[in-house]
Amino acid sequence: MSDGAPFEGFPGIGKATAIPNTFFSAVLPAMREPGDLLAFLWVARLVQEQQGDARFVTAEQVWALPDAASTFEALSAGRESLERGLAACVELGALLALDLAGSGQQETVYFVNNPTSRRAVARARGGDLELRPGAIAYEPQPARRPNIFHLYEEHVGTITPLVAERLLVAAEQYPQHLVESAFREAAERNVRNWKYIERMLQNWSEGNQHHEATGQSLADRRRRYDRDGAAGSTSRPR
Repeated sequence: MSDGAPFEGFPGIGKATAIPNTFFSAVLPAMREPGDLLAFLWVARLVQEQQGDARFVTAEQVWALPDAASTFEALSAGRESLERGLAACVELGALLALDLAGSGQQETVYFVNNPTSRRAVARARGGDLELRPGAIAYEPQPARRPNIFHLYEEHVGTITPLVAERLLVAAEQYPQHLVESAFREAAERNVRNWKYIERMLQNWSEGNQHHEATGQSLADRRRRYDRDGAAGSTSRPR
């Protein structure tokens, strides 16, 4: 289909990518970012074009497809969202991952989590199946997401790519105990809005600096925050 041309519909007979119905009931509702969905769909398509029992792809193979790269650029945060999406799908159990090391190289490969793939992964980890010539397969260590992400999902809602960037900045800028206090305070006031929490952190951080010289208490800092007129909306960020 050329750029700008309207889509004329699917053919009666053509290549298709099979997606299990359980994906729509058990996996899709748990996804939090567009990149999660895109990562699964592209991996599913690529592995179904392969032959044999061990069907897997790398992030580089996905990104090498112009249509795949363009969807991540248009709908999410580009290559970074592909990496995050793959990790999220592994965490959700939709994909399986193995690290391969050999000949001075290391890569992570991804499988759709089905019985055939589970057997292939078990054989590869046991040394009975060689996925790459001379490569050793082992299970990657799961990447731990910053605790501020869990606090946001618990007290506010879905994390968008833009909010994720601001959360990472806040996690580096403010002490953990202050972040936890801000989320807890916002929850007690029934304010589920990141701008409100962020403003609270800014004011409390200034209060912390003042506290070192004046002995200002946390309660005093909160009252100062209220006096500054930092009002929050009860709506979730868009």
